[in-house]
Amino acid sequence: MLHWAGMLILGGFAARTAQSEQKNEATFAGLTEKDHVDIDKPCADIIQMAYQLGHDYESRHGGCCRCTVAALQKAIGFVPGDKGLFRAASCLDGGATPNGIQNCGAFTGAGMFIGWTCGLETFGNTGLSHRLMREVFQRFQQEYGSVLCKDVRERAGRDCPEVVGRTARWTAEVLLRQFANAGPEQHL
Repeated sequence: MLHWAGMLILGGFAARTAQSEQKNEATFAGLTEKDHVDIDKPCADIIQMAYQLGHDYESRHGGCCRCTVAALQKAIGFVPGDKGLFRAASCLDGGATPNGIQNCGAFTGAGMFIGWTCGLETFGNTGLSHRLMREVFQRFQQEYGSVLCKDVRERAGRDCPEVVGRTARWTAEVLLRQFANAGPEQHL
């Protein structure tokens, strides 16, 4: 009898904890074009942190998409982390294909994070998230000539930690410029 009572109590606690975590994550509705955030450290420090975390995570753990998402979640303090976003990124490295002929996973991770930051919860105008993603796309085009995994890896000398670090940096720059009024001088 005590065994069943204990299981019921623990089950109820686990359910309330899971509901509480879901409510905390669900309260972030995303940022809009009109939103401005105050940050508590210099933009250059946030940008450098995003680069370093991305590079380190990819070096230690692999998985360019999830490493990009994890680096941005930790570095960009004004956007709450989301475990589901990290989990969703877990199979999208290497172009999500065995031959790498699709988008670079780091590029995809940048898109996931930008979408989480300023995407919509319902259908509507997605112009802001598309504009910000195009800025990251332009950086890939300038640096690697492509966003395709195999092309990026070839141009980067197969240095995926560097690709992830740069992608996290570029994404942080784009987001800080949009939401924290960081000008082009913040560009590393």
